[in-house]
Amino acid sequence: MHPLDNPAWNALTALQRSFSSGNELARRFDPSISPIAAVVDSSDPVCWRALAEVAGPGALVGVFAIAKNAPPEGWTVDWRYTFAQMTCTRDTFKAPAITAPLPSLRILTLADGPDMVALAALAQPGPMEVRTVMLGRYLGIFDDHNMLIAMAGERMRLDGATEVSGVCTHPDHRGKRYAQILSAAITENIVERGDTAFLHVRDGNTNAASVYEKLGFGVRAVFDIASVTKE
Repeated sequence: MHPLDNPAWNALTALQRSFSSGNELARRFDPSISPIAAVVDSSDPVCWRALAEVAGPGALVGVFAIAKNAPPEGWTVDWRYTFAQMTCTRDTFKAPAITAPLPSLRILTLADGPDMVALAALAQPGPMEVRTVMLGRYLGIFDDHNMLIAMAGERMRLDGATEVSGVCTHPDHRGKRYAQILSAAITENIVERGDTAFLHVRDGNTNAASVYEKLGFGVRAVFDIASVTKE
């Protein structure tokens, strides 16, 4: 099995283990960092019993590459969608042609956590917690009033691969290519250090897929991601 077939598990059991809790069957990120959880085999009910102990009752967790017959009885599915996993390497990366002046980018820190959560709640790129920024390098664009209006960064990281995540722009500032600029900056940093950049695009989100394709991303796999709760 390719490591990216179960990216969360391979991140949580190796390079990002220190940000997680769990055992040899199930692990999850610290809730203040991310709701992402993983099991070694999502088709095995034993792994789901282990995840129930790790997550606890009522905790909402996101599971990548979830098996068709999962989760078993006793779990509630909050949402479940099909996503394309796209990858980009140093050989395929294409820096975007920028004609207008580039906006000023700043590396985000833990102090920016509340603003990152607020922007994510508005723009809906996926889950964002106050300490998500600890997982990797995040970049932000700010307006004249020092309000965070766009961001992107690195979330899951496993040996040889890093996820591009949290890509979003405030609704009042869309159409300025901020998502492309930020995604390109994050991706270039990943591939230049020798990693494969990967990300996940929900089925039907053709606008986002088009942005990533122009940067050199191609579809590697298609699988379901689900947000689940133990009853």
